[in-house]
Amino acid sequence: MDITIISKRYAKALFDLAIEMKKLEHIKDDVMLIQQVIRENPEFSRLLRSPIIPAGKKNKIIAAIFKDKLDVLTFKFLQLVTRKERELLLDAISSSFVNLYKDYHNIITIKLTSASKIDEQSKKDLIKLLTDDTKKTIELIEETDKNLLGGFVLTMDDKKFDASIRHQLDRLKKSFDKNLYIKGF
Repeated sequence: MDITIISKRYAKALFDLAIEMKKLEHIKDDVMLIQQVIRENPEFSRLLRSPIIPAGKKNKIIAAIFKDKLDVLTFKFLQLVTRKERELLLDAISSSFVNLYKDYHNIITIKLTSASKIDEQSKKDLIKLLTDDTKKTIELIEETDKNLLGGFVLTMDDKKFDASIRHQLDRLKKSFDKNLYIKGF
């Protein structure tokens, strides 16, 4: 079975249960903590991927790390995932859960990459413009990339708007590569 489908099913089950028990915000924070631990600790990530370490031992290690830090529901969910030998999918399950949460609260993540940091007023204007356009709450992630030379790149879902000088120079270079001049005339 596809990893994405399995991850979404586990995430949906936890999400529905969190809503039913009125613990959505708390469970979301727990899931983000789990995701952070997995992404920031390569040793823990290797432990989860290891086929050599038995599920019981993994469960004990997960319990030692998370028992006092997570809600009972989230902790039991972690134990279930480990017992079903799906701990390899915890990062994907966490990502799916966060996506479900964002959809539920009508939040969209937009990544803005610019050559230099933009000022607060420009950021507010951009967020207002995007909010009016998408009718969603905007979660803006800012990055700077000196290679853009100027302008910006806006990434939203699977769409990308590239208004950078680097992109314009690349397009100009491609147009010069086509030699429209024909000798002999």
